[in-house]
Amino acid sequence: MRVAGRVEDIVERGLCTGCGACASLLGNDALGMDLSPDGFMRPRRRRRLKDAEQVTVMQVCTGNRLSGPAPEDAAAPHPIFGPILRLARGHATDPEIRFRSATGGVLTALALYLVESGEVDGILQVGVSSDNPLLNDVSFNTSREQIVASSGSRYGPTAPLRDIMAMLDSGRRFAFIGKPCDIATLRNLARVDARVDRQIPYMLAMFCGGNPSISATYNIVRRFGEDHRDVDEFRYRGHGWPGPTYVRTRQGKEHRQSYDETWFSNLTYELMFRCKICADGTGEHADVVAGDCWVMENGKPSHREAGDGWNMHIARTVRGTQLIEDAVVAGYLHEEPFSVAELEAMHDDHGLKKRSVFWRLTALALTAQPFPDHGALRVVQAGLAASWRERWAAFRGTLARSLKRRNRESPVTSGTFAPDTTTS
Repeated sequence: MRVAGRVEDIVERGLCTGCGACASLLGNDALGMDLSPDGFMRPRRRRRLKDAEQVTVMQVCTGNRLSGPAPEDAAAPHPIFGPILRLARGHATDPEIRFRSATGGVLTALALYLVESGEVDGILQVGVSSDNPLLNDVSFNTSREQIVASSGSRYGPTAPLRDIMAMLDSGRRFAFIGKPCDIATLRNLARVDARVDRQIPYMLAMFCGGNPSISATYNIVRRFGEDHRDVDEFRYRGHGWPGPTYVRTRQGKEHRQSYDETWFSNLTYELMFRCKICADGTGEHADVVAGDCWVMENGKPSHREAGDGWNMHIARTVRGTQLIEDAVVAGYLHEEPFSVAELEAMHDDHGLKKRSVFWRLTALALTAQPFPDHGALRVVQAGLAASWRERWAAFRGTLARSLKRRNRESPVTSGTFAPDTTTS
């Protein structure tokens, strides 16, 4: 069963990525973007949408469909990681960028190179909200100071495309840095708006394991025994590799905990359901995608603090390949050899996720639930490579979730997220 073709269906069936493109396409009089009661960024209807407006959104929305990337080389794409024109490990040559970033600072270094070389007028990217250090916001950055300030991971909801039409209307030429699903939305938009390809020559992404509810952030603060209203600075990662989760209050109290203590120690949080059926966590639609180049111990990636960070990065397009080469020659980026075998071992969590998608979609189809068209992302091919254990776990979990209606979200006209103000 495919999506019924309305914004309301996308949101209420748990298929929305929260990018904000729909609100930008239709305007603020039609849709706003707010944190939902579930803690995700979601469109909020301000009036009844016309049939033509629904069609406009469905052409672009990745809750409805992903076109799938078109490989620019003659070789077949990797079954899990997609088209690979250039693969290496590396880091920013600037020590400050490398230290502040979540990993080696490759995406920040590329962004800085693009601005300082005059290739683009600025970078559209996500950073810390100026109003609340626990929240995220999107900004158009034109200086080194602004770009570096936006470095580091922001594991929480944002609507990075909520003003994309205004950006295109401005006539500016800019690069975009976002999650894989945000890039996929831009590729969909490019098929109906030629300005995207003219004005956004570079689209950069990071490997993504899913977008958690903002409740995860508030729960981290609560576990430190602090009130979220007292927080002055919050970092998920960075300032080292992978860097501690860091909280500082207005009273000057500081708290730190490791990557594993944050994400693998019974933290209560919920990933978007859309993330659970995502077939593009590795940014196949991007020109360049980067991820952690973890230290391997006993054949598995380790999250222990390892000093200076390293990225692994993949160029997907000819334009992306040239960008990396130019940044290396200009001295913004250092890179070293990195093999496909190392990539497969280091990021097999993405392999498991992609192998599971087909079986999750099968469970949705069996229960007459809608799901997005994943286009040319090789969902069936990856699914057939899954072990029987992987198939059953993915199918059973999604079937139970669907039967219990746990993939459903609040309607587009409901209220907004309100954090629990109690502390412990």
